[in-house]
Amino acid sequence: MKKYLLPILQAAVTLFIFARLFGDAALRENVALAIGKADLSWLVIAAIAAAVSEILCATRWWVILHAFGLPLRWRDAVAFSAIGLFYSLGLPGSGGGDAVRTMYVMRLFSGKKIACAFSVLADRLCGLVALAAFMAASLAWNHDALLSGEMGRGIVLSAASLLGGTLLLLGLWWMTCLPVLRDFVRRRHPRFSPHLLESGAIFVKMAQRPGAVAIGCCLAAMALAAHFLGYYFSSRAFGSSLQIGGIFSIMPIVDTLTMLPVALYGLGLREALFNALLGAFFSTPPAMATLISLGGFGAQAVVALCGVLFLPFVRFLEIEPEKKPVKISPKS
Repeated sequence: MKKYLLPILQAAVTLFIFARLFGDAALRENVALAIGKADLSWLVIAAIAAAVSEILCATRWWVILHAFGLPLRWRDAVAFSAIGLFYSLGLPGSGGGDAVRTMYVMRLFSGKKIACAFSVLADRLCGLVALAAFMAASLAWNHDALLSGEMGRGIVLSAASLLGGTLLLLGLWWMTCLPVLRDFVRRRHPRFSPHLLESGAIFVKMAQRPGAVAIGCCLAAMALAAHFLGYYFSSRAFGSSLQIGGIFSIMPIVDTLTMLPVALYGLGLREALFNALLGAFFSTPPAMATLISLGGFGAQAVVALCGVLFLPFVRFLEIEPEKKPVKISPKS
């Protein structure tokens, strides 16, 4: 029961926020009017952009896998990523997409379980670096606009603080792989988790493969750009005059804050952030901002749920499990 407690709380938060949003009769009326005039072809394009984003993410992981000595085929990486995406969205309370990807590669490379786990973690770290780069670019190019207005400034600073704090913690984690610090912690704090100290080795592995990490970060940036475009296409579907620069300005902020496990899939929280940010910085009406957010997420959800299509065929895509050398005992 405990494993379902968090999804239940997240669903409650999502329902509460939606109840507050759609409790406004004017918003409901404007949403209904905008949906009636929506151009569905733009939503199809948004779904294509979401699919491209996920393929780029799978390719990023494939590059990292090869760098970590796990020669998975590209189509296998795409299949495993698609199934992981389905589990992360289609089944609330499950182990999540990363756990599913890790499980698949561990089954194929049973002798390299640490490398399998590190590959997924390194893949996520590349995505975090790309998100931080987009956040920095957004703040640099729109500094005056994004920090104007009390509510908008509070949201932007909260996102920047969260992302900056995460990078700081990663820096401290990286420091645990330094022999001097690691030995010091072991001497002074013998109860400190040895697994956490050992896991710092991922940064050593990544430093030994700078080319693969650089390619992974570039692919992560491309995947994020495609992801942001999906929300821009959603805005076009509902007749918004919002420019592409506006979407790219707020999306790093929205994506950072929706990483918090507050609402189910970020639903509700994402719409509230779109309302606040697009309203504060681009004078977008609440109904329009809500639909842009729901349309972009809907495109992602369609792509994620299509991951179930890979389940019946995944065994035909797998490579042969890594074979262990056979030991021949000497004759007596």
